[in-house]
Amino acid sequence: MMKEASRPSASPEVARLLDVGRPGGPTMDEAMALFRQLRRTPHEARALEELALRHATSPLPEPLAVAAASALSERGEPAAALSLLNESGSVGALMLRSDLEAERGDASAALALIERVLLRDIAHPGAHERHRRLRDAMGLAPANGSGIGDAARPARSDEAKATTWIASEPDSPYVLHREVARGGAGVVYEAEDRDLGRRIALKIYHVPERQREQLLHEARVATALAGPGVVRVFDVDPDRGWLALEWAALGALRDLLRNGDLEALLPIESWALPLATTLARVHDAGWLHLDVKPANVLFAQKHVPLLADFGIARRNGEPAVAGSLGYASPERIAGAACDPREDVYGFGRLIEDVVQSVTTPDILARWRPIITACVAPRASRLASAHAIAERIAEALAH
Repeated sequence: MMKEASRPSASPEVARLLDVGRPGGPTMDEAMALFRQLRRTPHEARALEELALRHATSPLPEPLAVAAASALSERGEPAAALSLLNESGSVGALMLRSDLEAERGDASAALALIERVLLRDIAHPGAHERHRRLRDAMGLAPANGSGIGDAARPARSDEAKATTWIASEPDSPYVLHREVARGGAGVVYEAEDRDLGRRIALKIYHVPERQREQLLHEARVATALAGPGVVRVFDVDPDRGWLALEWAALGALRDLLRNGDLEALLPIESWALPLATTLARVHDAGWLHLDVKPANVLFAQKHVPLLADFGIARRNGEPAVAGSLGYASPERIAGAACDPREDVYGFGRLIEDVVQSVTTPDILARWRPIITACVAPRASRLASAHAIAERIAEALAH
């Protein structure tokens, strides 16, 4: 490559395009129009080279980064295309990243990206077909009940049966108020303890007769890890299939993001550091949560996170079960044994969800290095939640 001093001047159109996002630069619409004009012209290669150089020091706005990556892909430069997409989290960017990873033979990374697409848009064109094809290529079983669309699907008859006694039997210890969450294992209700008048979260497993051991496992692990940052278990009935849990008045992180309640999540470090500290305590006790995601981080009050749902938690070194779409690492999808870096990956994706919702430049700049360190390939990923907490503390110090 030429030394910078000897590089010929870019065309006025390319020079103008490079000022996107800067004072006096083109608007996003103007930049996209400029880029389209440069496509299929003698200036296209130079424009793409300059955009890649600019992106390395000052990230491009996501729509332009995705458009440039698509052009690089068409030109047979997948590595250069991927370098433009590392900080992009839109559905379009994830789809393109998945195709590029599959093209270069990394099916597990491609599958992880498609699962993130399905998590955000269950009906996105082409996503289900890619999901099936990638799972087939990896020799994985069909994704039956994997979590895709669980929140939107109607309750099955066996699920409805599991909640009937709570609502109708006169000796029921709880009064149900409303459903607040639904997943692959069970349904969570806002409820009230008849005797104590205490508001609780009542988790009712869908099929108690088949899920007894999982229910007991969830209750026992949460109880063993009782302390700051872990949701409290008040009571359990494995025969009827329910857990009475601490009520988190502000709801789950997932709910705050869906409702656009971003004020409750700022500054991010106010709750992300305590969450990392809680996860570090879990790791110190020899456990892996293995399902770190926005639905499993609750808020009893502002900036006070609670880690919930230890249903698939395992001891460090034990075989892991399948995780949730978008938050299980490519290595785990490929069948690798899990260690604390699996929870680090989930934490990184969770923070990425929040940062992408906030999208202010200063927050993006502060959190991008931490996210990258959490979701990097396992060999270079942060080793534990302690390392996450240290990174956050270092960022706060500067």
